[in-house]
Amino acid sequence: MSRDHVGPRITQKSPPPELKTVTQDLPPSHLPPMTLRDRKVVYDGWLTLEVARFDTTIHGTPAVVVREVHDHGHGAGVLAYDPVRRTAVLVRQRRAAVLLDGGDGLTLEVIAGLVDPGETGETTVRREAWEEAGVTLGQVDFLGKPYSSPGSVTERVWLYLAEIDPTAPRGKGGGMAEEHEELEVLEIPLSQLAELSDAMMLSDLKTLVLVEALRRRRPELF
Repeated sequence: MSRDHVGPRITQKSPPPELKTVTQDLPPSHLPPMTLRDRKVVYDGWLTLEVARFDTTIHGTPAVVVREVHDHGHGAGVLAYDPVRRTAVLVRQRRAAVLLDGGDGLTLEVIAGLVDPGETGETTVRREAWEEAGVTLGQVDFLGKPYSSPGSVTERVWLYLAEIDPTAPRGKGGGMAEEHEELEVLEIPLSQLAELSDAMMLSDLKTLVLVEALRRRRPELF
C-alpha cells in the first residue's frame, strides 16, 4: 500500500437527494459549535500528528478543548467473494499496533490499502486486490465512506463488495516486499466467516462491517 506522505485529500461529494431526505428526518442538533483557535504539527512522518485547540461551550460554560488528531490519508477496503464457490478471499498479517496491544498481532482482514494520489477508492481496491491477494475484481459495489475512528483520526475508508472475476488468472499476492508487507492469502467459506462474526472473532472493524453487509445483501450465499 504505497503512499506519498499523508496521502490525498479526497473531496466530499454532496449526498444524493434520497439520502438528504433521510438526514432531514433526524432531529436537529442542539450541540454548541466548535471553532478552531489554533493547530500545531507535533510529529510529521508516515503519519502527521497535530494538536488542535477549539473554542466551544461545555454544558453552557465557555471552554477551550484540546484534541490530538492523527492523519495518515484515506483508505479503501473490499470483500472479494466468489458467489459460485461461496467463498471469500481475505488476507492474514501481523499488525504492529495489535501486537503492542497484546497477543501475537495476527489479524484476518479484507483486502485494503491507503488511497494513493490520483486514485479513487475503486482503483485502490482493484490495485490492492492484485497486490495483496492475486485476484482480479469484477463489478464493485460501493457501500459508503465512514470515518475509521472519528474521535482522533481523519481517515475515511471507502468500503466495497466485489465478485472475483472467475475468468482472470490468479496471481501470487502476498503484498509488496519493498513496503515491508508479508501477507497470507486465505480463501474462506462464507459460512465460516458468518460463524466467526457471530462468535465475535473478527477483530478488524472494516472486515466485520463488510461481512455483515454481504450477509444482509446476499444471505443465500451463507
